[in-house]
This record gives sequence, structure tokens and C-alpha cells, in this order.
Amino acid sequence: MTRIDCSRLRAISILRVAEALGMTLVPRGAGVLALREERNITSLTIFEKTNSWHRFSGKTSGGVSGGSPIDLVMHIRDCSFKEAISYLSNRFP
Repeated sequence: MTRIDCSRLRAISILRVAEALGMTLVPRGAGVLALREERNITSLTIFEKTNSWHRFSGKTSGGVSGGSPIDLVMHIRDCSFKEAISYLSNRFP
């Protein structure tokens, strides 16, 4: 079993991760991008400068409502931490 570098996964551009997850990026405000899921409009916002996101509507899929690219994968795919790091490791080698 190989060791996963979580700091490397957290450093992946959150915009690239969002696009890989099939999300549509919509500019909103100065440097902040709001996202929409195909199913419905959300209040999920990405902060490119800090490489983080937050969902203001309070939905906590997978127990997360903000954080790093790893947390975004957990939230959108409704998966565990282990599954999220596997997804990112395979998608962004």
C-alpha cells in the first residue's frame, strides 16, 4: 500500500477539483466563485485565494459544509475521507 500525501491533495486547485466533479463555475463578486450543481442551485461558494469552499445553506453532506479540496469531494460525492483521497489520487496523480 502506498502512502498518500494529503498535503499535496489539499494543494490541488479547488477550481480543478470542482470541474472534475462536474460542477459549473459561476463568477460572483471579487475573486469568489459560486457553484451550481446539476440537480439544483446551491449556496456553495469557492474561495480561490484560500483554495477552500463553504456551503452557506447548511447542507452537510458527509458531515462537511466547507474546507479543502478533499472535503469538497467528500461533500459532492457523499463519500468517506478514504474514498475522497483515493478519488483525488487517481484523478490528479
